Amino acid sequence: MKITILILFLIANSIVSQDKNSPKILKEPLNNWSLNLTFSDNGFGFGATKYTQLSKDLSGFASFFLSSAKDDREFEQSDIFGNSVTPFKQNRIFMMPVLNLGLQYRLFREDVTDEMRPFVNFGLSPTALVYTPYKESFFSSFRFAKAKYTLGGFAGIGLDYLSDDNSALSFNIRYYYIGLFGEGIRSLSTNEKKQFGGIYFVFSYIFLK
Repeated sequence: MKITILILFLIANSIVSQDKNSPKILKEPLNNWSLNLTFSDNGFGFGATKYTQLSKDLSGFASFFLSSAKDDREFEQSDIFGNSVTPFKQNRIFMMPVLNLGLQYRLFREDVTDEMRPFVNFGLSPTALVYTPYKESFFSSFRFAKAKYTLGGFAGIGLDYLSDDNSALSFNIRYYYIGLFGEGIRSLSTNEKKQFGGIYFVFSYIFLK
């Protein structure tokens, strides 16, 4: 969370420091793509997005991200040899990938400067949840990997800030609903995890064309 606050501060400081007399950036986004970082209670993730302009204010996008996932009850501690261990840990869980297929609508085009572009978005999120046994070492555990699949959804609000005519920064807060139907996955031996959604902070660097 401290990392999230720091990144928010840097973005806000960049916007405030922008010369107020600078000309508006009139370039419209067309078939752009971005690199993304995500932060949530499940952990840190990364991915990429491809946008396609459908109308003046509406664009479609397809993206993916990879992330770890954990149970809220997990906590790490050190053994007598200084090794980090998680009591009752049974499986490592990875969300890989989470696919996002959605629409994004630009807000307040006539009311704010062209450099700042607020938006809302929503869509579907087919998700693969891969889990490996914790008792095995990290890399060798993938020989025993299993997967479950589900279909979720998301909705969010955010802001694009065009720093120049070739790139933009974007911040998006999304709520994801990603749940397993039926049997869940045991991250801990004492609990079965079925919900993998929640609030996600998405930071993006957009390459404008």
